[in-house]
Order: sequence, then C-alpha cells, then structure tokens
Amino acid sequence: MKMIMAIINDSDVREVTKAMMDGGFYVTKIGSSGGFMRSGMTTLISTVHDENKAAALEILRVSTHGQKYHKSAPVIDTLAMPRTVQSEIVVGGATVFVLNVEESHKF
Repeated sequence: MKMIMAIINDSDVREVTKAMMDGGFYVTKIGSSGGFMRSGMTTLISTVHDENKAAALEILRVSTHGQKYHKSAPVIDTLAMPRTVQSEIVVGGATVFVLNVEESHKF
C-alpha cells in the first residue's frame, strides 16, 4: 500500500479532488503554505493499493496545471535605484511524494 501526498496550488484543488474521487480514490485535504511565491497551497493525501499507484499519479499529472507565469518583483541594485527584472517564473503543478504504508484504517 502507498500513501500519495501531493502539494498543489489552491487553484487546482477542485479539479484534482473531483478527478481523484471520480477515479475511485479517497482524498484528504490539508491547507498548507510555502513555496517560492508564498501562494496558497493545499496538500492532498490518499492511500492506494500498489496496483493503483500509477492510475492515481496519472490523475494528478493530467489535472494539475503548471504553466502559470509571474513577473519578478522590483529589486534594488547597487545604485539604490529600484528596477524590475523581467524574468518569468514557472509556478503551479504538483510536488508529489509516494510513501510506503504498512497499514491504513478508516474508522
């Protein structure tokens, strides 16, 4: 048995949760924060049988969207004059951990 922990953007939670439930997987949602942009994040936890791991991971892969771009914030250079760096940063998608679980109980 495996525990899948997926940290995703809040904007993807509804779609991912629905897709997991439609696929027959129970999901527990835990609000979390962090990451580079400090944007809203949610951690989804699901336990799956070993033979269903690939299906659950595929659902996560296709239902999270990682192509959101943000311009970086103004920076202060050595002349103490603010300027904006025009780089783009990819955010979103999912960070997924798969852990071995000896037992799982639902009471």
